[in-house]
Amino acid sequence: MSTFNTLLIPVESQVRELDGKILLACAAAEKGFNSIIGSRAHIHHHSSKIRNAVYLAKSMRRFSNRMFKIMHGLGHKIVAWDEEGLVRLPDDQYHMHRLSPITFGYIDHLFAWGNSDAQVFKNYSAYKNQPVHIVGNPRIDILRPELRGYFQPETDNIIEQHGDYILINTNFGQVNHFIPSVGTSEANRDKNFSENANNNFISNRFKHKQTLFNEFKKVIPLLANTFPTIKFIVRPHPSENVTNWQQLFVENKNIKVTNDGNVIPWIIGSKALISNGCTTSIEATVLDKPTLGYYPINNDLIDDALHKALCDIASCNQKLIEKIEAILSKDYKITNNHHLLAEHIASLKGELATDKIISTLVQHYLETPHVQRGTIARLPSIIHNNVRTLVKNNKSKRLSHRNSAAYHKHRFPPIDINYLHERIERYQNLTGRFSSIRPSQISNDIFKLHC
Repeated sequence: MSTFNTLLIPVESQVRELDGKILLACAAAEKGFNSIIGSRAHIHHHSSKIRNAVYLAKSMRRFSNRMFKIMHGLGHKIVAWDEEGLVRLPDDQYHMHRLSPITFGYIDHLFAWGNSDAQVFKNYSAYKNQPVHIVGNPRIDILRPELRGYFQPETDNIIEQHGDYILINTNFGQVNHFIPSVGTSEANRDKNFSENANNNFISNRFKHKQTLFNEFKKVIPLLANTFPTIKFIVRPHPSENVTNWQQLFVENKNIKVTNDGNVIPWIIGSKALISNGCTTSIEATVLDKPTLGYYPINNDLIDDALHKALCDIASCNQKLIEKIEAILSKDYKITNNHHLLAEHIASLKGELATDKIISTLVQHYLETPHVQRGTIARLPSIIHNNVRTLVKNNKSKRLSHRNSAAYHKHRFPPIDINYLHERIERYQNLTGRFSSIRPSQISNDIFKLHC
């Protein structure tokens, strides 16, 4: 019997996940865990070198079936949340495309953003009565007033560089993927999967996204020409091809396309956010920013209900222009929609979601011994993971593959130990905690936080 005192915290999309997960890693180390945080792909490769770990999965899709099997075979415990659990597909489609009966079979504990996605987990046909902890998420913790100052250096720099701006966040990874063949192949895979289930939702959603993509390409230069004295910052989704957007607006001097850094300081510094079906609308609502939803086309079977409820909807170009005019002239009154978040996000006040998560992990893995898997029992999974790593490394050389080194660098740009030191220091200054936390580098893009 042994306690499990290592917490694996994989990060797939650095700009979206890393800052919140650094907070989680600090809180875990404070309580006695060895927190290992870094690139999801690299942590997967490294996982066979670690014993008695708790692996925090960021999703439970069928594409993770093999990795969950390997983690289980290595003797690691698996807990999970879904990074996409806030703005999500309708429940039946979410169950089909975001969850897997195989991954669910390996999970010990589930962490939910709020009551809404907790119920979606429990309604899943393959749900095994695992505890579902309604805790919130570290990504929301860092939006709270007491931690918002974490992003002040970036916010100040953005405002100094760009002045007044409207932020436009896009969500078109399906139709504008960083690797075009990957976007198409994933859409086809999902389409084939849904057709096997007598379902055409995914193909209709693909067409819907393509139409919206075309509408955004038209409205953005229109807004730039209508408001020539203000800048429009376009931030594509982390999976999107930034170059395609940049080429579209090369003639527009007041349009800037970038996906640099976390989106939060860009929201804080903006005059307003424009989006469609994007989690940033929820983040902007928490931050009390004007949040406009651009819906030139509607499909209630596809459009996210929470996004629509939180946004001030503009159904055409003219309405969008009128709302921006009101915001810039300071005649716009922000509607406080925090009450709408209650069912979807826990821990907006009181104890941080981060601390609730770590308390649960301490109780079940630091204070409760578990049977340790022996070396011989682990050996097949060690071999499996090493072979998988060799295959992945070979695929990383193919520019058009989803495992390409270029796409990995796009989603997780390299960071060094000084970056971790500086980020931890920010949390120390804001919270008065974590003074004993020390980071060390294990390998490329993998770090250990410990006391």
